[in-house]
Amino acid sequence: MRKDALHPIGALDPAYLSAATLRGTWYEIDLGAIRRNYRALRNHLATRVRIYACLKRNGYGCGVGPVARTLALEGVSGFAVASVLDAVEIRASGVREAILLYPGATPLSVALLEDLDLTVTISSLDEVAQWQSVARRLPVCIKIDLGFFRAGATPGTAIDLISAVRGSQTLCLQGIYAHVSELPGQTRSHALAQLSRMNALLKELGRSGLPAPMTMMSSTESVLTYPEMDFDAVDPGALFFGLPEAVYPVRTVDLEPALKKISTSLVSVKAIDSSLGPLPELPGFRDGMRIGVIGMGWGDGVPRNLQTPSFALVRGRRAQLLPPAHLEHLRIDLTQIPDACFGDEVVLLGCQKGERISLEELAKDWGTDAVGLYANLRDHVPRIYT
Repeated sequence: MRKDALHPIGALDPAYLSAATLRGTWYEIDLGAIRRNYRALRNHLATRVRIYACLKRNGYGCGVGPVARTLALEGVSGFAVASVLDAVEIRASGVREAILLYPGATPLSVALLEDLDLTVTISSLDEVAQWQSVARRLPVCIKIDLGFFRAGATPGTAIDLISAVRGSQTLCLQGIYAHVSELPGQTRSHALAQLSRMNALLKELGRSGLPAPMTMMSSTESVLTYPEMDFDAVDPGALFFGLPEAVYPVRTVDLEPALKKISTSLVSVKAIDSSLGPLPELPGFRDGMRIGVIGMGWGDGVPRNLQTPSFALVRGRRAQLLPPAHLEHLRIDLTQIPDACFGDEVVLLGCQKGERISLEELAKDWGTDAVGLYANLRDHVPRIYT
C-alpha cells in the first residue's frame, strides 16, 4: 500500500519529520481544487446522470486514496480504475462507493475482487466463460468498442454477449459502457458516428428485451464536447485534476490544476575551481561558476535529457538546470544566486517568492504535455495535501 504523506504544509518543521521532510522532495496536491472541479462538472449535468470518477494511474499520480475520499465526500457515484492495486487502495482508504475495473483484471484475482465488491469489465464470450467458472457472485459491466479498436465487444457481437451475461447464474450485469476513440486523426464526425452506433445498439437491446441497467460513454473530452453522450453516467478523469483535454468544448468548465508544486532541495553547493580538472563538454558549464545539486533525478520522473534551457526556482529566482539528470540527482547553476545554500528549497513547478514555473512550461521542458506530466509522477515521492 502506498504511504502517501497526509500532513499539511505547516507540519513541515524540524520537530515533525514527515515523509516529505525526510525525502527532501515532494508533490503538493490541492484537494480543494479537485473538489471544485467536481462541483463545476456536476453543475453541468442533469441530476439523474451519475459520475464515475476515473482515477487511473494512482489517481493521475495525485494519490488514488486521498483523491477518492475527497470525491466520495462530494457525492460521486463511483470510481473507475484499470489497476486492481488502485482499487485496493481506494477500499483501504475507507471508500465504499462502486468501483468499476477497466480491462486488466483476470480470473486469478476473483476472490479478492468479490471480497472488495469490485465490478469487472467483460468484452467477449470467452471472458464470460472464464469468469463464471470461478465466480460466486460477481458484478460486471460490458464494454463496447464503437471504433476505438481497443478492448470491448464489437456492436455486432454485443447482443449475444449481453444475453450470455443475463443468463449467467454467477455474473450480475451492472451496465454497458464505451469510450470515444482517441486515435490520431479522429474528428467530430468520427465521434458522432460512434454515438450513432451506441444509439443503434441501445435500440436493438430494447427490441430484444435486454435493456442495459446503465449506459456510460463520456470521458473528459466527451463530457465537455458532446452533452448528448451523457446517457445514465459519465466517467471523466483528467477533468478532476484540472486537465480539460477538450479541443472545442461545448460546456465551459472552469478548472484548477490539482498539482500545485513539485519541490526538492539543494543537497550540495560549491564553487567550481581548477582542481576539478577540465570542464565537461556540456551546455551551461563554465569556469568560475557556482553549482548545486538537487535531490531529484530521472528515478523521480525528471527526464534524463531535459530540454535546454530549463529552469527551477531558488530563493525566488530562476536558476538553469544542467542535464543530464542522474538517478536521484541533477545539477543546477547557482552562479547568479550567491546566497543559495545547502538545504534551500528548489521549486520545479509552482510559485516561490513571486516567481512562477507553470505546468505548461514544465511539461514543455520535460518533453510532454500536462497529462503526461501527471502520469509521470512517481508513487514513491511523498505527497502533501492541502
